[in-house]
Amino acid sequence: MSVSTFIVIFFIICLIIYFIFRNRWKTPNKPISSKEKSILLENVSFYNALTYRAKKRFEFKVSEFILNYKFTGNNTKVTEKDKVLIAASAIIPIFSFPNWRYNSLTEIIIFPDNFNRNFLTNQPDSIIRGLVGFGFLKGKLLVSRKALHQGYAINNDRRNTCIHEFIHLIDMQDGTVDGVPKVLLENKYIIPWIYLIQNEIIRINKNYSDIHPYATTNSGEFLAVISEYFFERPKYFKREHPQLFNIMNEIFKPDSTLYNQQETIKNT
Repeated sequence: MSVSTFIVIFFIICLIIYFIFRNRWKTPNKPISSKEKSILLENVSFYNALTYRAKKRFEFKVSEFILNYKFTGNNTKVTEKDKVLIAASAIIPIFSFPNWRYNSLTEIIIFPDNFNRNFLTNQPDSIIRGLVGFGFLKGKLLVSRKALHQGYAINNDRRNTCIHEFIHLIDMQDGTVDGVPKVLLENKYIIPWIYLIQNEIIRINKNYSDIHPYATTNSGEFLAVISEYFFERPKYFKREHPQLFNIMNEIFKPDSTLYNQQETIKNT
């Protein structure tokens, strides 16, 4: 073997080793910090409704998420609270699936406030609260810190921007964002689910539904919007939308945790 051939082979082996280790899933080797735990206790009602053992599992998943995804601030410094709340938003929908990974995600970009299509804040058209990236932004999730924190500060308004965006990533896992997350929903429920989506969009357009009108944008947005509702106000959602609630249960398979959350039900 010539020296040049040996160098080429050695270089290829080094590249293979680099990519294997670079993409290796990291596992936390220490418990969540006291500050991170305080952030969960003070902000995340889903976490507070868990049993002691489930809380430990949630904490582990939060640490695991933070360890395996990149966080970048856009004209702002990423805080510990940002990371913990983003991780909680990722874990809540898939908490019943312990081996779940967001395979299409590599990086979360935090903006200090809402932004526009040119990714500028403090502009008249800076109304975007969160966004799953496509094209040159593929693999990235963009979120406004203002919207992120508001989603947990006001926990009964049926709105949580960051959970909304992670629902899009879950929906995307089968290759399309179409409101039918085939990786989680059994085939027998797909046709009834599509029928329910179409029927509820008609009701929303006629002002017969309390679901946010943004759900009528398309079926992908429908799933994301009602998922916010489902995870924020499960008891109220069940009362108002029992058929939708039943299939959402089939999709996310939450345990009793979801229904142990403190929730004020008002006739609104």
